[in-house]
Amino acid sequence: MTTTLQPGTEGRRPLVPGAFRRQKMPHLRGRRRVFSRRQRIIVSTLNLTAFFVIWQLVATYGSVPTLYLPSVTDVWQALVDLHNEGILWNNLWISTSMYLIGLAISMAIAIPAGLLIGGIPMLDKALSTYIWALYTLPRIVLMPLLLVWVGVNDAARIWIIVLSAVPATLVVIMEGVKTVDNSLLVASRSFGASRFHLFTKVVMPSTVPFIAIGVRMGVSRGLLGLFIGEIFTGVDGIGYILTLAQKTFDSATIYAMLLVFVLFCVAMVSATQWFERKVMEGRRQLD
Repeated sequence: MTTTLQPGTEGRRPLVPGAFRRQKMPHLRGRRRVFSRRQRIIVSTLNLTAFFVIWQLVATYGSVPTLYLPSVTDVWQALVDLHNEGILWNNLWISTSMYLIGLAISMAIAIPAGLLIGGIPMLDKALSTYIWALYTLPRIVLMPLLLVWVGVNDAARIWIIVLSAVPATLVVIMEGVKTVDNSLLVASRSFGASRFHLFTKVVMPSTVPFIAIGVRMGVSRGLLGLFIGEIFTGVDGIGYILTLAQKTFDSATIYAMLLVFVLFCVAMVSATQWFERKVMEGRRQLD
């Protein structure tokens, strides 16, 4: 089939359907906009301001009873009263110290145990079923048993934090060890590396990102364990204030303590995210 050219079209580029359409740039596809630190602070401040303003307006002019939704000013006044009475900071420090002790014990158990179980197939087959069962078991089910074993004291809170954080950290590190490149192990053995050197020079550096993620998972699960333990024990700490406020139907104090607990959780999770970023940056520099 021959194509007949119109007079005056010699030398012109033939039109291709869709040639003048706006083409998508493949190198920009899937890229996310990265906000600066200042922009993140501004967006977060505006978001929180809008949240508290809407809360105050609904509580003041809405038809919601104060028992269900106290105003922001009432919640702030409850915080001020707790501070003036010397209750807030003392109990907050007790909760923080219990959590940090439980978290330290959890990491001391979970990190080496996860590396060991994930690296030894026999241990993995023997213990993985029990670890996953403990990981999926609701923590609140264990609390009555812990109260029977150790009583209503600080040990019960520490134990529930440990039982919450250890399985969450263990499963991540165990699976991370299994992702180590087998060719690296074979190459190391061919150069006469011992098991200890394989573990310290190959397995551990390859599992560092999974350790960081496991720590973050343990921190989050440990916070749930802290909240459950303090609600059940009710001796001191944030849970003690919540229990007293519940008995007196003091909804403003309940909301105040929930906000304090949320801020505490955000601070701990942010700290672990910072730790995870530093670990990943350090590994990229080594690579």
